[in-house]
Amino acid sequence: MKIIIIGGSGFVGTKLIDLMTQSKEFQIKNFDKVNSELYPNLTVIGNVLDKSFLKKELKGVDLVILLAAEHRDDVTPTSLYYDVNVQGMKNTLEAMALNNITRLIFTSSVAIYGLDKDNPNENFPAAPFNHYGKSKWQAEQVLQDWYKLNPDLNVNIVRPTVIFGEGNRGNVFNLLSQIASGKFLMIGSGENQKSMSYIQ
Repeated sequence: MKIIIIGGSGFVGTKLIDLMTQSKEFQIKNFDKVNSELYPNLTVIGNVLDKSFLKKELKGVDLVILLAAEHRDDVTPTSLYYDVNVQGMKNTLEAMALNNITRLIFTSSVAIYGLDKDNPNENFPAAPFNHYGKSKWQAEQVLQDWYKLNPDLNVNIVRPTVIFGEGNRGNVFNLLSQIASGKFLMIGSGENQKSMSYIQ
């Protein structure tokens, strides 16, 4: 099976490639705007906003895994969230249609649920509160609309929470480092809970 991971140079994508390259059943290609530190030989440098190049690179692919996203808290201008996350979805679907690709796994986010939800599942209404969550929800809607017109396709949406693990230097790492160093200042009762996913 020929699989392209769009946006696979980051932490999650690298861990996914680690896993998938253990099987001889998969032929992996990473399509990303930055090179992969561990898998440069599997990486094609490209931007999800470059529709013509995306169409070319999806030729012969059986499955698309769409990880590419603007997700940092400090993205400026904020229009980049919608350019990459929403228009990137539209470009991916168009490239898939041109190449007769029928399988897509899209990584969305729990950010589409908004704040303070009690164990939300896929039946909960969307209530995103920031540009990242709003753009992810819009991308999901683009995908859902496309699926309604193409109901025979195999489409999967995954909504992970905050992800961390060895080698990741994001917010969770910073939080744990502050706690371990004794520089962490507890505000409130200290009983707040946060959902997190660990990638080994």
